[in-house]
Amino acid sequence: MLYLNTRHQLPQISIRQQWGHFESASVNPATVHTENKQARSNKGITQSSVEINNYPSRKAYGARNMTDYSAELAQRGNSDVQSGISKRTRTAWTKIENAAKPGNDIPSQYKSEMMSKYSKANVLVQFNLMPGPSITAHESRVVGEPDEGDVTAEIEPVYSPNVRYTPGSAETYLENEGFIRNWVSEGHYDIYA
Repeated sequence: MLYLNTRHQLPQISIRQQWGHFESASVNPATVHTENKQARSNKGITQSSVEINNYPSRKAYGARNMTDYSAELAQRGNSDVQSGISKRTRTAWTKIENAAKPGNDIPSQYKSEMMSKYSKANVLVQFNLMPGPSITAHESRVVGEPDEGDVTAEIEPVYSPNVRYTPGSAETYLENEGFIRNWVSEGHYDIYA
């Protein structure tokens, strides 16, 4: 009689693995930025001074500056020209209207007019008190604003550590493929150890 013998071996899978590990891990230090500005007093003292303006007194004596003197002469010249023109115009119209009338002696009128001008007595002019000089004193003062300075420290942290990491790995492989063998024997089964 024939016997069917079967021998088999299951496939065998193996895993080759390597653990992950840290080679080095360190924390990066924070960066510090500083600004140091020294304090300063920035204070000073002004000199005291005295200002004396005696121009009003000198002007009362007649010592004027060129600006005032020119303005005064211009004003006097304008008023003299206007009064002279109006006086001459009035006199001319008077002469025109009265010259042909009997008893109107023009030369004697001029003579009497000239004599009245020269015969006027000197008139005393009343003087007011002369203004005194204006005196302004400036006292010495402490000026300036202090600078308080500034000491600023700005810390810039580093949020990521310095890490060197080797990742692990796992590799699977087929160590034995496995098999199924069949054969036929006569009279008995074949037995393998």
